[in-house]
Amino acid sequence: MMRLKVTILVVAFVLSAGVHISAAAAAAGQREEVHLVPAVYVFGDSTVDVGNNQYLPGNSPLQLPYGIDFPHSRPTGRFSNGYNVADFIAKLVGFKRSPPAYLSLTPQTSRQLMRGYRGANYASGGSGILDTTGTTVVTLTKQIVYFAATKSKMKSNGGGDGNSSSASASAIDDLLSKSLFLISDGGNDLFAFLRQSNRTASQVPSFYADLLSNYTRHVQALYSLGARRFGIIDVPPIGCVPSVRVTSPAGATRCVDAANDLARGFNSGLRSAMARLAGSGALPGMRYSVGSSYNVVSYLTANPAAAGFKVVNSACCGGGRLNAQVGCGAPNSTYCGNRNGYLFWDGVHGTQATSRKGAAAIYSAPPQMGFASPINFKQLVSS
Repeated sequence: MMRLKVTILVVAFVLSAGVHISAAAAAAGQREEVHLVPAVYVFGDSTVDVGNNQYLPGNSPLQLPYGIDFPHSRPTGRFSNGYNVADFIAKLVGFKRSPPAYLSLTPQTSRQLMRGYRGANYASGGSGILDTTGTTVVTLTKQIVYFAATKSKMKSNGGGDGNSSSASASAIDDLLSKSLFLISDGGNDLFAFLRQSNRTASQVPSFYADLLSNYTRHVQALYSLGARRFGIIDVPPIGCVPSVRVTSPAGATRCVDAANDLARGFNSGLRSAMARLAGSGALPGMRYSVGSSYNVVSYLTANPAAAGFKVVNSACCGGGRLNAQVGCGAPNSTYCGNRNGYLFWDGVHGTQATSRKGAAAIYSAPPQMGFASPINFKQLVSS
């Protein structure tokens, strides 16, 4: 019992440290930024999208109250009331926020990117590991194609610090090898599988195999383009999100075990796949950390008071039962006033407070706490 209490206290301390990220970043803003990596390149889904979907034909831009707690209270394309995980990871390595959405860039706003600095965010809400997941999205395959185009433009524009084209290419490869490649994906693939009316338990192993072979292929593609440091975020306990809880009569008091089992099995396979890939010798110089959003959200759900949360089962923004039957921003939706006290912003996504605490745990908690393995993100960028 004493060991359990000590563990909870230590974890709570790490999670509460997240509240200082914004203040520290603001203070650093008064001075020159000190970056632990030259750039951050972000790939994945809505957990890290900072606005790419707003530039896709047929997509309606998110409206307030999305972004209500972002500076100047404005929607930015983030599926949050404010910042998201990509922003807080970027803050922790010395930037003001996530690099800009790739599709928002102009020749004038991409100058640092073309020199191999700051980075870009290619993530797209609704996308998945599989190209068949999501509609009107930038697939993960396409996100990597965009990054390949970015690298090509870096070289053609003479990026980096070299004076000749060959020196520039070498300089860019060096900068990319030191940069952080952040990937957060897989949740939408699992949601899609759960929505299949004809699914059976016997299909799960082949489904995992398909996901993991594609994930491995994506990592290898990024490696071939110069990536060496991979910060990977696994799938959260999707059975605990309000939109899944509301499908169960007992959802107000407990998560949906079957959905969580699906996520947990995938995450186990993902850790094994990354370990095999890094240990195979086929990708020399590859380093990685798998941040466990699953363990973060599970801890916050089981110990809300320790991290300052009051509501962990219902969405802050929405309507109906658990605020998950009406979408956030819909005509009949409402949103809570105490947003820092809620684990979930809408039916699927965490609040800014959740993203802040989760990023802090993944970044700096000792690996033995289970929030990142085999090393944490701080060790990854410091190596």
